[in-house]
Amino acid sequence: MKNHKIIGITGTTGSGKSTLTKYLAEKNIPVIDADVLAREVVCKGSVCLQCIVAVFGKDILNSDDTLNRKVLARKAFSSKENTQKLNNIIHPFIIMATLQKIDILRTTHSLILIDAPLLFECHMDILCQNTIAVICDKEIRKQRIMKRDNLSENEALARMSVQHDDSFYQSHADFIIDGGKTLEEVITHAHRIMEKLTER
Repeated sequence: MKNHKIIGITGTTGSGKSTLTKYLAEKNIPVIDADVLAREVVCKGSVCLQCIVAVFGKDILNSDDTLNRKVLARKAFSSKENTQKLNNIIHPFIIMATLQKIDILRTTHSLILIDAPLLFECHMDILCQNTIAVICDKEIRKQRIMKRDNLSENEALARMSVQHDDSFYQSHADFIIDGGKTLEEVITHAHRIMEKLTER
């Protein structure tokens, strides 16, 4: 088994975090994407999905009993309380799936990245030796979210309102990257950080 280092990457929606992790993945650094795992754990018939239905109602299901993500999002993001309810259900399943991925990857890779928007909130940072947060100006984030998810301004603002502000990430993460800068500048900053971490 190889010695391995786990680095957590987090940040608010629309910050540019996923763009950065996609670039790093293309450099053959394995990335465990918590958003992908979140979709997997709520597959049709899963225990996780059954738990979500019990809390948010059967109308979050499509006619074929798969999850209607738009309906769930509308309910879950309607208040911080509802967002927390969803997180309390889904986080343990995501953590379990993450540990399974780590167990496989650590036999062949010395560096593993965890891409998790709620890295600190669901305490996945305890799995990491270091953490990086990508933050960004709110107006830039809003425009990115609207374009990416085809949302109205109010829908984008609703998603942003249930997340922490930049100060939360600045006080929790080991390193901060400004995702509002050009892609070249973001990548250059990320390279400097990765070089520091891999030297340790």
